[in-house]
Amino acid sequence: MRVLGLLLGAALALAANATHAKDGTLQPYKARYQVTYRGLSGGQIESSLSRGTVAGQWLYQTRAFPSLLGRVAVSPLARERSVMQITPSGVRPLTFDFNDGSDTSTKDVRFKFDWEAGHVRGEAEGVPFDLPVQPGTQDTASVQAAMIIELLAGRSPQGFPILTGKRLRDYRYWPEGKATVMTPFGQFDTVVWANQRDGSTRVTKVWHAPALGYVPVQAVQYRKGQAETQMKLLALTRGDGG
Repeated sequence: MRVLGLLLGAALALAANATHAKDGTLQPYKARYQVTYRGLSGGQIESSLSRGTVAGQWLYQTRAFPSLLGRVAVSPLARERSVMQITPSGVRPLTFDFNDGSDTSTKDVRFKFDWEAGHVRGEAEGVPFDLPVQPGTQDTASVQAAMIIELLAGRSPQGFPILTGKRLRDYRYWPEGKATVMTPFGQFDTVVWANQRDGSTRVTKVWHAPALGYVPVQAVQYRKGQAETQMKLLALTRGDGG
């Protein structure tokens, strides 16, 4: 489940930015990533971004194509669906739905934000919850879009409160310089950003390519300093053809 979470997050970062048109509007997209876990193939993951039925709303969906090894952690039937508002002033999550692909709902997560009331309500792993939220709070998908929009605006984000399952957690973000990265989609000069949950031993690093409008071309999750899960960009199509 941690593997899928990392991949979903970085894939949305691509959605929020690789589809950014010259006129400043978002465009539909589809992207594929190659996944490895401790050097072994975990399969692929595909994400897509499409317009919602209401102006200003966007639908983000992700599905996994795990290898035999990857199926230990992720079902090929696993799906994530997130609806959010993406505007020049920022990202506001609306609904989130994760189905782990199993016959039961014990690991599923779904919730809805009520911004007028300042609450988020839902169910995670069979347990209902109702939590107060402050402006700027994100879910595990929308935070990636929020991060990219900050970079596009020339700002340096320092952190976000993020709803993970039924818990609100604080994550801090910081830059780690520049690096050249080779991926199946090509070689890119990148800027590197890291993030970490307060109290966690895991650090996630994302390599953003300025030449592609800060598209994340690589992401790695480290545990106690050791690389565990890695993803690299395989293919990207933009616009209505995605």
